[in-house]
Amino acid sequence: MNRRSIVVIATVATILAAALPLLSIAGYARHRAIQVETGHLQSYSVWTLQRAEQNFSQARTVFDALEQGTWAPCSPAHIARMRELTINSQSVDEIGYFVEGQLACTSWGIVQQDIGIGVPSATLADGYALYLNITPFVTGGAPLLAISRGSYNVLMKHERLVDVLTDTTMTLGLATLDGQLIALSRKADPALAQALARGIPDGHAQDLMYASEENSHFRAFAITDRAAAFTRMDKELLMLIPLGACMSVVLIGLIIWVSRQHLSPQGELQLAIKRKVFAVHYQPIIDLSTQHCVGAEALVRWQRQDGAFVPPDTFIPLAERTGLIEPLTDLIIQRVVDDLAAMLRQEPSMHVAINIAACDMQSGRFLPVLSRALRNAGVPPAQVWLEATESGLMDAAAARGTIDQAREAGHAIAIDDFGTGYSSLSLLQTLPLDALKIDKSFVDAIGTQAATSIVVPHIISMAHGLRFRIVAEGVETAAQEAYLRKAGVQLAQGWLYSKALPRDAFMAFYKTRNASRAPAAGPGLATDPR
Repeated sequence: MNRRSIVVIATVATILAAALPLLSIAGYARHRAIQVETGHLQSYSVWTLQRAEQNFSQARTVFDALEQGTWAPCSPAHIARMRELTINSQSVDEIGYFVEGQLACTSWGIVQQDIGIGVPSATLADGYALYLNITPFVTGGAPLLAISRGSYNVLMKHERLVDVLTDTTMTLGLATLDGQLIALSRKADPALAQALARGIPDGHAQDLMYASEENSHFRAFAITDRAAAFTRMDKELLMLIPLGACMSVVLIGLIIWVSRQHLSPQGELQLAIKRKVFAVHYQPIIDLSTQHCVGAEALVRWQRQDGAFVPPDTFIPLAERTGLIEPLTDLIIQRVVDDLAAMLRQEPSMHVAINIAACDMQSGRFLPVLSRALRNAGVPPAQVWLEATESGLMDAAAARGTIDQAREAGHAIAIDDFGTGYSSLSLLQTLPLDALKIDKSFVDAIGTQAATSIVVPHIISMAHGLRFRIVAEGVETAAQEAYLRKAGVQLAQGWLYSKALPRDAFMAFYKTRNASRAPAAGPGLATDPR
């Protein structure tokens, strides 16, 4: 029997063996498909609640910012602040300020008409009220949702509350807990939508399936065609395709999976940059002579929606390989400025260090971006250090052009992770650098018998000879700190003092650490031309 005959016979036998169980499992598959689709709808109901709460949180942030202000009501400064918050918020379309129940001004100007605040459609916890259909004062157009607290209200589009990307065709809805429908993502049967708004149990009716979830503020629901459940049933039945065909699908699926594993990280990174999901944590930098915090190194963090953090040594090289490092650098710069601008203006002796990728260091492309962000925020360039790795300085001619421009603007330049790359003394003498950062691997060797322990004093001596400011990274013990201080190292960072902290935690650390310090004269490092 030849190979072709064997394949044909085996295929026919497999088809026959696979076809027989289909009838017996059809009933179970139908039940299972409806169960899975109900869970699917419940998940999207939860995500709709999360989306609504995100928008609600942005409104809360706007209220908090306005209530902390000390402006005269409806003064130019007051209106300008409302306009700024409107522009900077992704959710808020307009802000209104009320005096004795009458609209006095909005984020777009003084209101001359007699417009009352009206009766709320629903009242939420913590003093919030909802008005379901409010016409914007300036733009007119379709009615918007209003959220009020105290003397302010914010307007936002209803659809933003249910703006959730779905993987199948479905209608998402949001309602108050007392059954008032707030928003629908698509058209739906009015009677069913109203019933779901009032909180009927999960189930199905005629050709539709539906499920709902609720939290302390809202009730969300999802509606889809029952055909979606039967599609899932068909997929389960297709698992009984003949063994040969199934093996082919597995092999093709494996190839697709491997390809996706290769391509998916880049796509995920690109989407994360577009959505600006990156945060910046700040590791304090300590002056060893005073023990005061004089600055911080900005370290980017990427947290996925599932809560897992992606290590920087995974996504930074990926960004460099795929050309995404440029938009990522721009995003980090803006995030740092947004986070610390006010603090830097209040603390002229403080600085923040930003890591610059090798390609950016050689092209200098990021400098106008950084300059514009600092100028708009009113932050002196001297308070922003730029850290470049040794690989970023290997093309000395290209790097020098960037360094010269940066130092002329007022920035200090530090060589990061010194000793782990291929830089030479001649390279350091050639480039007009300001600071040298000793890599953690060398600091770890202090006080040990490791071969690298003898390198540290040479690095420190060389840096002193070149008149570099020295920053020791990864300081974890008091013995390491004592050695570095005695050797003349000026600055240090590491877990002995603090891990990298989110913005608010870093600000609290800085305030506590420096509670008794005397005012300093500047950002702690001059840029003498070399």
